[in-house]
Amino acid sequence: MKLEIADSFYQEEERCGYLVSAHMKKVWAVELDLLYQLDQVCRKYGITYYASGGTILGAERHKGFIPWDDDIDIMMLRDQYDLLCAHADEFEEPYFFQTAETDEGYFRGHAQLRNSNTTGVLLSEVKKGFTFNQGIFIDIFPLDNVVRNRKLWKKQMDNIDKYREQAKKLYRTTEGFDPENASRLRKAAHLVMPLVSKVYSYKDAYRKFDEECRKYNDIPTKYVAKISYQPYGMKMYDLRSEFEGTEYLDFEMLKVPVPSGYKIHLRRQYGDYNKLVIGTSDHGELILDPDTPYKEWIRKYREDPEGMINEQWGET
Repeated sequence: MKLEIADSFYQEEERCGYLVSAHMKKVWAVELDLLYQLDQVCRKYGITYYASGGTILGAERHKGFIPWDDDIDIMMLRDQYDLLCAHADEFEEPYFFQTAETDEGYFRGHAQLRNSNTTGVLLSEVKKGFTFNQGIFIDIFPLDNVVRNRKLWKKQMDNIDKYREQAKKLYRTTEGFDPENASRLRKAAHLVMPLVSKVYSYKDAYRKFDEECRKYNDIPTKYVAKISYQPYGMKMYDLRSEFEGTEYLDFEMLKVPVPSGYKIHLRRQYGDYNKLVIGTSDHGELILDPDTPYKEWIRKYREDPEGMINEQWGET
């Protein structure tokens, strides 16, 4: 890692009545280093970005991570996101800037900056045989315009969901076909899909998904949102006016930029955001291992799935 972090940071610590383990502190350190790398590239090219969601809440309420959180979220307007994507090669190993264009089979709709020398895998994806980079990550979300006409909005969001699912299914029956984990139906589809792909491939479906996300970016709108991530998540829609300026908040040993209207953002998403509600991340069965490269972890998992899971959750 390139970010200098004091040894004391890695110690187990109780925050707001919640015990943050030494293991999670190491995970946080990897994510802080990723944020530092992102900041360096954004400063170099004049790219404006903001903390998002739980990261803003953590900065405002805890001056760092929410004690029970396990990731960092970043957002930026689509034109700034495109500029960042254009400089993906600025991130050198072990850092990897991941999009559908840089990593085959990745269909999240937003970018993730990962450390390839670590593991940040979702069990559901490992079980399906996905092979894209699965190091510890930070999320980077593009913000697209949201049209106010309800009929047009509904059609756009439906298409976003439809084309992304098409891309995933087409990929998993063609280039991403995994015979060991495929159902009988998928194996049958695999026999004919190469012919279908000559007319309509997973790349065609993903291009349509991307076009739908950007559909109204050339017209002025009141709201912007992470529609490529959660099309229908209206609590996560932001007023464009919230981004008229930038402020900086402490986040552990760093400072993170937040939109000038960040308190409106927090109230909309969390209500009384100063009220502590101890919870968990919404990533589901996410395996975070800051000491093992993801390729090695996946190899061991495929050799002994039960053993690797027992090791992760501390079972014997």
